[in-house]
Amino acid sequence: MISRRIIVLIAILVIVSVILASISLMSIFVPKSNVWANTVTQIDKLHELGFDGSGVTIGIVDTGVDISNQEFDATSFTAWNDLINQKTTYYDDDDHGTHLAGILVSKGSFQGLFSGINMQGIASNAKIVVAKSIPQNQYLYGGGNDSTIADGIQFCIENDADIILLSIGMSPNDVDFDDNSETTEVIEQAIRRGIFVVSSAGNDRQDDDGDVCFPSILDDVISVGAISKSNSISSFSSKGHQYPWSEHPNKKPEVVAPGEEILSTRINGAYGRLSGTSQAVAYVAGVIALLLDAYPEYKHDGAKNHNETTIQLFKEIFAKTAKKIGSLQDDNNEFSHDDFYGYGLIQAFEAYKELAKY
Repeated sequence: MISRRIIVLIAILVIVSVILASISLMSIFVPKSNVWANTVTQIDKLHELGFDGSGVTIGIVDTGVDISNQEFDATSFTAWNDLINQKTTYYDDDDHGTHLAGILVSKGSFQGLFSGINMQGIASNAKIVVAKSIPQNQYLYGGGNDSTIADGIQFCIENDADIILLSIGMSPNDVDFDDNSETTEVIEQAIRRGIFVVSSAGNDRQDDDGDVCFPSILDDVISVGAISKSNSISSFSSKGHQYPWSEHPNKKPEVVAPGEEILSTRINGAYGRLSGTSQAVAYVAGVIALLLDAYPEYKHDGAKNHNETTIQLFKEIFAKTAKKIGSLQDDNNEFSHDDFYGYGLIQAFEAYKELAKY
């Protein structure tokens, strides 16, 4: 006679098997989130090759991150510094940083699937360093100040970030970006160490100040504009202004990426769609993370990382391999540039193939 204990064990195993099978089926039938964005950037092709950002660290200088969201694995987050309120635990009082983190490292949760949401982070196995440098309700208006943003970037450097994501949205006039600017100095320090700094072009096109926002205006920073599902430049994406000394591949913005109606994580376990050049920055940072996973020798401490030279190499590759869209679509010059579309739409797989030549 089978004992009651064995019967209970068998019942538990059957229930667990049914649950796991249900999750597996749901992951098949519930469409992945932001499929269009992963497709147009060729991120999906690098995922198919097995790249997921493993071994890469991304610094997010923003409003913080609510790591309690069910889409996150807490072990993805390796360092935290609150430069605004000096809290010792992770939080986000503005949603913005949490939304960007979800684009990058969301894992695809059981709860999300049963809500009809199948999240997939661009670089789901990357590590994240978080510096809260922007106060509540201020990220839309270029919140934060020179010293807190500089300190946030410095924190990312000290915690071995390979990529630093900056979506602080400042007008060029909001920060004095000369040799006396702390933010400029620490960005230059990061780049001298071979750390990629990726920043939003800005969302001021409806009230254009004449150029991309700080700090994406700086030469070696990768400035990112936003496009919609139709591959058209977003109505809010800032226009670059090419100064007489602007040279390839540093014309602004450098590239564009998906930035409209991007579904991602929000605070308190919620999900939501946001639009902005910040979301586009997360896509470009994610592409770089996948490339550094594929070619770890180009990480900031890698054998082939030659500091500013490596940053310039990647920028040249992005320019050469970008998909020419909008006003560029009939232009066969690999370095053709548009003040809205930059060198074009970033192409992860083409960049991956090009980088293999070096």
